[in-house]
Amino acid sequence: MLVIRKAFLVFLFAWGAILLSGFASAAAAQDQGDKPEWDSSPCDTSFPSSVALPEAGILLSTNTDDSARIQTKGLRPVDFGTIVYDSNQGVCWLADANLAANPVIRDQLNVAGVNPDGTMNYPTALKWVDALNKYDNGRGFLGHNNWQLPDNPPDDPSCSSVNHGNFGASCTGSALGNLYNVGLGITFPDSVVPHFVNRVWPFRNLQPGYYWTQDSNGGGEVTMSFLNSVEAANTTKYNFMHVLPMTTVPIGAPPYCPSGFTGVVPYTSGPATGKAVYDCHTQYTWTLDANLAATEDAGVTGSTTIIPDVNTSPVLNVPLIDADGAMLYATASDPGSGWLDALNDANYAGTNRWIIPHLDDLQTLFQDLSLQPNDDSRLVATGRVGPFWNIQPFFYWACVRDQKGNSQSPCNGDLAYSPPGTSFAYSFNFDNGFEGTSLIGKQFYVMVYYPAPSTPPPSCSGDDSSGDASCD
Repeated sequence: MLVIRKAFLVFLFAWGAILLSGFASAAAAQDQGDKPEWDSSPCDTSFPSSVALPEAGILLSTNTDDSARIQTKGLRPVDFGTIVYDSNQGVCWLADANLAANPVIRDQLNVAGVNPDGTMNYPTALKWVDALNKYDNGRGFLGHNNWQLPDNPPDDPSCSSVNHGNFGASCTGSALGNLYNVGLGITFPDSVVPHFVNRVWPFRNLQPGYYWTQDSNGGGEVTMSFLNSVEAANTTKYNFMHVLPMTTVPIGAPPYCPSGFTGVVPYTSGPATGKAVYDCHTQYTWTLDANLAATEDAGVTGSTTIIPDVNTSPVLNVPLIDADGAMLYATASDPGSGWLDALNDANYAGTNRWIIPHLDDLQTLFQDLSLQPNDDSRLVATGRVGPFWNIQPFFYWACVRDQKGNSQSPCNGDLAYSPPGTSFAYSFNFDNGFEGTSLIGKQFYVMVYYPAPSTPPPSCSGDDSSGDASCD
């Protein structure tokens, strides 16, 4: 066990740099009345005087990019920014939304099955939460032993669709849906990290979120994430996913490939220079920008409408191509009016043969890029989103609670969502705001909270329009 006083002093020093250089900007993004409160909060913490702290500095993000400035509602950072009080739901979130990616914490909790990027399957997520509660001889992580997965009612009429329970867009009855739509104030289908940029050579901007493929199965249109190359299937009515165009025909003379080399190289001559890359293994060509639609709409602009299956009003008005580059499958694939056809009409990079890849094309590309499943920091977001750190533009696990409860209610394992003959759990995609269910073997992220044991005066629970000095 660490020496408490020494760990705490070093921890405060480390956080001081963050507070001076960056936290003021995060606090400024809060609603009037959502002001930082360091000394006391409804989250009723025993930190710092009686808690054995984890290794100093490990709760800090290493990326100072604040690319997702948003206007939050009812969210307040407390406990030196380690906790976020959510007055909309009466819960206290752990501010680090990907704590499991921290190798020191993983070693201390020693939960088998947690991947280096912080993802895990649903059974492992339950064990992870249990380990947080048993931390420090049962006193719990940061002095709390009632952490839980965000909960989800079996039926939520605020959602846009229904099938064995409610799911879809605009959900506010679930903890994660409420956080996305109300607390963070993000609108479907926007991403919580709308400008995820990276360099997975020779590609730019390879996204961790799902990519569309030409294939389909009983679950919908097949998709794949470069986090692990595992097949998934998604309904096409609501889901906004990314597109990585490819062509099986080289653009002019293909780039030089060393003998025996099976990797990917950029074009260095001709119209594809700076716009396309070439896989020496498959001899396929891909757009160099793996999220090209975020900057090149090829004239596909405007919006379309989605009529919800449950709440037929209001109709969802959504962009054809979202600001983060994602789009409905129909927007990508429609003959004559789709984005791929528009790229071909424009002869982008010198070819008019761009297509949506098949699943095996993306999986082979994953291998040719030498990516390691669930173990590549280039595909992990580490910036700020309001008062949170490290929220990932991907799926998070949620548990099911009793229908008559609320976000303060505990998970109820006896009500685990599972259509006949399947094994599913609730999930939420922060890359587009879609709430659904997923096979429990999927590798998703985890964020946790505990119910706030008390609530502030009414004038402090939301927008501070009263001017009550007690809110300061």
